[in-house]
Amino acid sequence: MTVLHPMQSTNRRGDGTLFWVTRKGARVALVALHLAAVLTVLVELVLPFPADVHAVERVHALDFPASYAIYGLVACVALVLLGRLLRRLIMRREDYYRGER
Repeated sequence: MTVLHPMQSTNRRGDGTLFWVTRKGARVALVALHLAAVLTVLVELVLPFPADVHAVERVHALDFPASYAIYGLVACVALVLLGRLLRRLIMRREDYYRGER
């Protein structure tokens, strides 16, 4: 019986690489992601959100189809860009802890 390390996976190809790391696997994942995004927009077009079901005030600027998908995309891009900026602000040298001895 083979015991696997927690970080090892039985989902490996013959050459030892994971399926999702290959070009074909990445393409499959990208197509699946795009299909899921298109499907959610289509569902929103067919079944729009009802107005004020839970007595929560809606943002009327977001009343067009796919608005929440676009809002989410913009928010994620903003988080990544702000994270890169924050990294530049607080990054230390590689030998930061070694120099204190």
